Amino acid sequence: MNSFLTPEIWPTIKNAHGDESQRVELEEGLIISYMAKLNLFTFLRGRHAIRLPIRVVGVPPSLSVPGYHADSEKGIQQIAAWVSSQKGHTLMLNADHRFEGHFAKLQTLPSVVMENTFSSFEDYLAKLRSHYRYRFMKARRRFETVTITENHPFDASLYALYEAVYQRSAYPLVKNTPEFFGRFPGTITAFHVMEKPIGFCQYHIADGVLTFMFCGLDYEALKTYDTYLNLLLHLVECGIKAGVKTIDLGQTTEEVKLKLGGTLKPLNLYYHHHHPLMNALAKCVIPFLSYRPKHPNYHVFKA
Repeated sequence: MNSFLTPEIWPTIKNAHGDESQRVELEEGLIISYMAKLNLFTFLRGRHAIRLPIRVVGVPPSLSVPGYHADSEKGIQQIAAWVSSQKGHTLMLNADHRFEGHFAKLQTLPSVVMENTFSSFEDYLAKLRSHYRYRFMKARRRFETVTITENHPFDASLYALYEAVYQRSAYPLVKNTPEFFGRFPGTITAFHVMEKPIGFCQYHIADGVLTFMFCGLDYEALKTYDTYLNLLLHLVECGIKAGVKTIDLGQTTEEVKLKLGGTLKPLNLYYHHHHPLMNALAKCVIPFLSYRPKHPNYHVFKA
């Protein structure tokens, strides 16, 4: 079970975007769901917009982890039966292949993950091919005048940076409240120049995984300080220092994350509607709405 589904974390995420979410414990399975108005054409980058109330099986803060857990095939069958019993539109986000055949499927945004095989951040840099190492060291020099503060209190200035990222997102789902950031037991790292915030990142470490959750950016300062790349490098460094097995850099902006040494982790989305005609139509239409990543293989490391 991923840490975001545990009873300990649940109180801190159930109202992440302002609406009460649902946690359903089955005999051999677990489901978290919430209602949201989503654009059915999200992966077509805004060329069309049809927003409908949709039940989402997913983690309320909208992360790249599934909103269900099952230890057995019986648990999968129980989850599938629960989804099939719901009225209206239901989406299962970031699901695995075990629901193949139960519901209409499309490919959604992949996550980018890094396996941590490094003894230190310096070891990570040393194993990079020269082109990438030069690029990263150049970015870090731009950050020499930036103050980095771990466990920074989440305030209105940081939330404004989060809103700036959300408004520019090509694939917006739900918008989290300021209260969520202050309540969740993760780490907020803030980046300041002369006491002015130019960015922040939120991450969580559990079960040998560092999960990059959210960030905020001052777009006017973005190029000057190479903020986003430095933010990602900071996460890689934190993961290596913490000795995690995996650094999950999350969805979107795959290219820059792949150039850090990450690999794509394919994720699926499943759709169900209680009306058989809608399900039949979905199986014909949904494949055309799939997200289709197009990235070359970057040879980041020397070996």
